Amino acid sequence: MKKTLLAVSVASALVPVDAMAAPSFYGKLNISVDKTSDYPDTALVTDQDDLSDAWFVSSNNSRLGVKGEEPLYNDSLSVIYQMEVGYDADGDSDDTFSTRNSFLGLGTSFGKIFAGRYDSVVKLAEGRIDQFNDTVADMDTVFLGQRRNSNTLNWESMDMGGIVVRAQVAPGEGETIGTAPDEETKDGLTDTWGLSATYQADALYGALAYESGYTAGVAGLGGGDIETLRGSFGMNLADNLQFGAIVEQSDFDPVVGEGGDLMSYLLSGRFGLSERVALKGQLGMLDSSDLDLDSQILTFGADYKLGDQTTAYGLASVSETDYDPTGSLFDVDESGMAFSVGMIHKF
Repeated sequence: MKKTLLAVSVASALVPVDAMAAPSFYGKLNISVDKTSDYPDTALVTDQDDLSDAWFVSSNNSRLGVKGEEPLYNDSLSVIYQMEVGYDADGDSDDTFSTRNSFLGLGTSFGKIFAGRYDSVVKLAEGRIDQFNDTVADMDTVFLGQRRNSNTLNWESMDMGGIVVRAQVAPGEGETIGTAPDEETKDGLTDTWGLSATYQADALYGALAYESGYTAGVAGLGGGDIETLRGSFGMNLADNLQFGAIVEQSDFDPVVGEGGDLMSYLLSGRFGLSERVALKGQLGMLDSSDLDLDSQILTFGADYKLGDQTTAYGLASVSETDYDPTGSLFDVDESGMAFSVGMIHKF
């Protein structure tokens, strides 16, 4: 018995350290105090209830996660995994945790293959262009393509001189959209599918992405099919100067009623006054003549770096929202604003 234990101990000591790589534990806390007044809660404002008017302490997609990669018996394969949950740090949700990007898969000589819940290829094409990501002024207030899909199968190519290609499919698993008698059942393998290509260099970022999918409901417009095409471009003009732009076209086809095309635009910039202080500005727009919807959001803010992993920030944002469909008894025509002061700590 002692000899067996000794043999196991010796064998364990001879295993390479990198073959038993420990997973990485990480997280991000982003807490802010926000004040909104007739400010959009969603990209499609079809009702007065879609406008926010209150004081908030917001958790802003705070998260916890574990991820890693370990070699397998086959030298050309490795296991890749990630378990990430959103954490309700301010405590006002019924669910303390929610599933974010979580998957299990293989790293191969021709890229990564994995399955789980993961950002759509269109959402990933955002890159780091949104200067007010995870704040009350996040670009999802004017973009429909910010989707994180469940039940996904994914392929991500190797880095080919800065170019990475991604593909994603997701079955609907029998989900029904619409209402009886006008219903559609999504039970195929590729009820949602998308393709993208990105280019990343020291000073340049570019991406083109397309997704065909569906939604159970878009604001007050009901469920239907949706196609989205996004182009993104970012540039670091200097160490302290950044510029970015995103253009997106979405085509929404509801099960019941009329849909239409929607165009979204984003222009953003960041100027570093010093190593610790940066000023930011961003203009986002959503326009659809088919839906009689028009929304603009202009935001200015500043970041102050308190430490290597801690940043304080503030922002002020103004909005203009107009929704007036022909023949409707209800319309929205409001000017709004939002203010936020917060702090981010990453670990």
